Amino acid sequence: MFPRKQTSPWLRGALYVVAILFLPTFIIQLVRPDALSPGAHRPTLRSFEFSFLLETGTAFEKLHWHDPAIAEFQAAEQLALQSGDAGYESVREARAHLAGSYASAGRASDAEKMYAAIVKTSLEAGDALREKSQFEAAVPKYQDAEQFSQRLTTAKLASLLRSQRSLAGCLMVLKRYSDLAAVNQRIIVTLTDQGESHQIELGDAYEALAMAQSGMNDWARAEQSLLQAKDVYDQIVDHSSGNDLSDDARKAAQQRDFLTYSLAVCYFNEKKMELALSTDEDAFLALSARLGPVRIPAGVYTVGLQAANALGNQDQVETWKHRIDDLSPNHSAAAEESLPAQIPQVPRRF
Repeated sequence: MFPRKQTSPWLRGALYVVAILFLPTFIIQLVRPDALSPGAHRPTLRSFEFSFLLETGTAFEKLHWHDPAIAEFQAAEQLALQSGDAGYESVREARAHLAGSYASAGRASDAEKMYAAIVKTSLEAGDALREKSQFEAAVPKYQDAEQFSQRLTTAKLASLLRSQRSLAGCLMVLKRYSDLAAVNQRIIVTLTDQGESHQIELGDAYEALAMAQSGMNDWARAEQSLLQAKDVYDQIVDHSSGNDLSDDARKAAQQRDFLTYSLAVCYFNEKKMELALSTDEDAFLALSARLGPVRIPAGVYTVGLQAANALGNQDQVETWKHRIDDLSPNHSAAAEESLPAQIPQVPRRF
């Protein structure tokens, strides 16, 4: 146990009460750890000391004795830090209690620093796991970072966005599309709160939401998300003056061209073949002008040809076949074999 300053009889009494209340639980966990929680392990002396510190601090906090509560939580934090990476959960728990006590004591600056420390530790833990391709294990770390970023004031939006994007990146790899859609919706809220300076990122976030929705075959919602992205890009371009486009306006125009193809894919999967064909034609013309026919995604040709076939529009079938024949043999084969099963990933994603 860490040394402390001499305490008053009231505090010593409170400690005795906590010990009396906590000791039976510890004894049960020591003798029959499965009695209270199946699969539980016997507590070590270190884990018992950590739990006792938290229990004592919590008891003091309930009595509004903030200083002794803070001292207990600080001791718990230091004990947890001695466990290294294995003590991540304990460090987070101790710091969360400590931040709460600081806030209750009116020490807002200290509470802010403690929440920032939790976010930093959580992000570092998540990044370390993601670098090892341990995406499933990284998810709860980024969830912690997102949760505690909400408690920040000075750096809240930047920390929140960093946490959410990192979480979304893991969920994308894991193909957990339902969870990914929920995170992307939260990213949209975060970016909206940051104002017009982040409009280009807002458009990207709507596209990312559409990708997640398409992964669940929810093409109706994916279409709406793409149209919202298009509205954002249109506003950015429209607000730029004449031919002198800003960097964001140029990026928005480029993103809008690729988005047109994504919309065509969406319409195709919704069986809206007329819209799929006309939208894909718009995408072909825009991307041809920007990239040249050979560098256009092969799926652009596939959507056009399959939509024309579905409509029985022989003129359009011949047009798309002729466009495919004009490509190099490898690109032509890719265009004929690819299937528009999901909205493609566009540039500037995570």
